[in-house]
Amino acid sequence: MKSKLNLSIIIILLIVTGCSESFLDNPPKGSFSEDVFYKTEDAGIKSVIGCYTPMLNHWDYQVMWYDVGNIITDDSNKGGSDAGDGIRKTEVGIGKPLPTNAMLNSLWTHRFNAIGKCNTALENITMETPLIHKGGTYVSDAEKARYIAEIKFLRGFYYYDLATVFGGVPLITTTLTPEEKSTLTKASVEEIKAQILSDVQACIDESNMPSSASLPEEEFGRVTKDIANAFKARVHLFFGDYAEAKDAAWKVIETGTFELQPDYQELFNSYGNGFYSKESVFTILREYRPGYTGSSVIPQMNTGRNNLGGWGGDCPTQDLVDEYEVGDARLIHTVIQDQDEFMKNDGTIEVHNYTGYDNNTGYHSRKAYVPHQRRPDGGFWQVDWTFYLIRYSDVLLMYAEALLESGGDKQEVADYINMVRRRAFLTTSREDSWAHKRQIVIPEVTEAEFEADYAVKATDDLLAAIKHERRVELGMEGLRYYDLMRWDDFVSTMNAFSKLPYANGKGSKVDDQTWPYPIPQTEIDRTGGSITQNPGYN
Repeated sequence: MKSKLNLSIIIILLIVTGCSESFLDNPPKGSFSEDVFYKTEDAGIKSVIGCYTPMLNHWDYQVMWYDVGNIITDDSNKGGSDAGDGIRKTEVGIGKPLPTNAMLNSLWTHRFNAIGKCNTALENITMETPLIHKGGTYVSDAEKARYIAEIKFLRGFYYYDLATVFGGVPLITTTLTPEEKSTLTKASVEEIKAQILSDVQACIDESNMPSSASLPEEEFGRVTKDIANAFKARVHLFFGDYAEAKDAAWKVIETGTFELQPDYQELFNSYGNGFYSKESVFTILREYRPGYTGSSVIPQMNTGRNNLGGWGGDCPTQDLVDEYEVGDARLIHTVIQDQDEFMKNDGTIEVHNYTGYDNNTGYHSRKAYVPHQRRPDGGFWQVDWTFYLIRYSDVLLMYAEALLESGGDKQEVADYINMVRRRAFLTTSREDSWAHKRQIVIPEVTEAEFEADYAVKATDDLLAAIKHERRVELGMEGLRYYDLMRWDDFVSTMNAFSKLPYANGKGSKVDDQTWPYPIPQTEIDRTGGSITQNPGYN
């Protein structure tokens, strides 16, 4: 476990976080031109870390992770003050958003800005570039090779978000002239997929890219070969390349670097036990530092309103709650509900009140809620909370699914599913250690009961078991949309969900032309129609 972090990387991340930029533009750093900037001390590492900073964006990256991953699916409703709060999410969730939808427009612009940062960095950091360390020494060829591989991975990472929402998009790997921007066209989904995998493979193949096991503690949070392989598995799974996904996931597993945290609740209740643990494969890091933005906005956004002081977003559905089996302790650590009680720092009891706003199921995400004892100033903005981009249980389940779909041994598939289930039923706490009183009651399950009643058997419907397990293991972590899409379950699932009394129309217009979602009309107009609209939105 990495229990302590040297904060140099985080400090750089916070200092160099850029302000808003127009589509595909990446202006010079500070008052320097690019030619001058890349001759300054530490320009190389600052440029690399600048390619991570889009992940620190509160709204267009972190909130968007949950808007797309949870809220437009059957896992959660948008919440908020009233029906009009977050209406852009409602429009996407119903199933046929307009090409002017602000949520989709923001996602498009943010990811292309991030890709633009990566392209600029790759054009200025080459093996021939004489980069200088702080203090005047030259950056070695090995370090430059690592920088280049790292930036390529991040470019592929951002392109994945575009491909999974919009399908084919412009393929841009250089900084464009104004004329080139005005005549852009869409690449095919296959071409975007190929670029993503090329960038990820370049990271994996680079001999100077460290493994997670060899990564210095002060660099925890930077990309490694293992992160690249885990993400490669995710990409291949989304596109149905099961043999390739299996091989990539296995490369992560066989290192022996990662392991499951024994108690599921520890994953979400502080850096020390969760986000720095061996289950954390790829994580956005933040830290309380007065003078800089501290925590993610997610605890503020997705905690209940009223006396709690949150904004009431991302409310789990009853449909998600009903997915958990009796005895599955993950439920109490995934969902929190109206009238649950927590101790405040002043010794009084905080009774959760989820009434009077747009929450018609009475639930919020326990994974996003930070108890008072973990809030240095009592609020949500300066806390040791982040979220996982990839964690090890996800890798295990990706491997099990890819093994199954590529014709592998069914007993081995069941064994990998049960690695994850065993923790949920046998070693995870039945109580919320931070709570004064929770209404959810999780009965104890013995080893014998688990083997008889809960362990997945090789003769079971293993694909159904994997689908269930991914939903309850990764519930409220922003991955549901991608799973439903790649399983080709999105249309049927959302159509069924639309008939539930708390759906409020979500899913009612989802059909086989909902995806890919509409290209922003501003981009079609800006290019005079050379970027064409997706089918279903013409």
